[in-house]
Amino acid sequence: MSRRKSRTTASPVVVVAAGLALAAVLSASGCETGDSEAEVRGTIVEQASDPVPSAPSTALTTTTPPITAPPSTAAPTTSTAPLVAAPPFAPSETEILQDRKRLGGQFAQATLTYEPDSTVDEQLAKLVDVFGVQPSAELSSLLAEAMTPGTQSVASVRYVQMGGNRPDSASLMVWVDTEQLSPEGQRSSESRVVDVRVQRGPDGFVVDELASLGGPKVERPDDLGDVARAVVDHPGITMADSARWDIYAGHTTVTMLERMLQIAEEHSYSVLVLNRGHPYNVFATNSVSRHSVGQAMDVYEVDGQLVVDSRFEGSPAWTLSKKLFDAGIQSIGSPWAFDGFGGRSFTDDVHQDHLHITGY
Repeated sequence: MSRRKSRTTASPVVVVAAGLALAAVLSASGCETGDSEAEVRGTIVEQASDPVPSAPSTALTTTTPPITAPPSTAAPTTSTAPLVAAPPFAPSETEILQDRKRLGGQFAQATLTYEPDSTVDEQLAKLVDVFGVQPSAELSSLLAEAMTPGTQSVASVRYVQMGGNRPDSASLMVWVDTEQLSPEGQRSSESRVVDVRVQRGPDGFVVDELASLGGPKVERPDDLGDVARAVVDHPGITMADSARWDIYAGHTTVTMLERMLQIAEEHSYSVLVLNRGHPYNVFATNSVSRHSVGQAMDVYEVDGQLVVDSRFEGSPAWTLSKKLFDAGIQSIGSPWAFDGFGGRSFTDDVHQDHLHITGY
């Protein structure tokens, strides 16, 4: 989408006001190509931009007990019980860039929460009223793609990850879980990664645009390849449905899929994004992202621990990153730069909450 010059600004207390309005709305419902990624995706930092957790005194353990993780999409069930709205998203106290994450998470949550009789125009009007986002044909098209007519949808935010950051703008990639109730009482669920762009206004950050709703949805093909099938069915790999749709569509390269299986031999982990829901270009540049060519994934949790809470030597995220670097991976973004700035390993303020892992 093109950047728009004119826009509606938010009220003086931008995020708080949006949060209060969103609470009322919800209650009514019942990483990259080229060697310059470290230089352009975020602001280079030599240390984490927020307080870094101290390392525990326990010795490093590289083995991971087996886990059983259900698919992101649950099988449909039938119930007459109404859906219960989730509270507005709020980032944890240990998160980075909390003002941006709070706004991006609340906007994504409101976007995918709607009533059975809601129309695209009504949903758009709600977002304009609560968040001051500019109406557009592109936004209406995205809403039409994600909304199911006649169905109630309640959204909750699982995690908000940075997709890019500048002093006056940012990309927030929001994992949104939705529960839907059809007119026949059938419940179903799915998870999407929503790319929300924000920019700084006179009184704080405001929503600039909705860049992606993580779609379109792709059904699992009967002839899914062996490696792809092993990844999507692996009990140690959790991923948003948007990422599964990338694999079903054949967008993720075999080398990337093999990397995912290799890591799962020693660690359980959660993938927020492969391609859908990620900026096509490295944020605020003209460089095509490695995600866009099926050669990268973003991991926000390793062995049950959030990367943002694991920014110390010996943590599961550090152990995985160091293993990949020592094994010769060509590009890895993380809270650490193992070979200094400008090498195969890089860090910046964006990569404090996830690992950017390539397939080569």
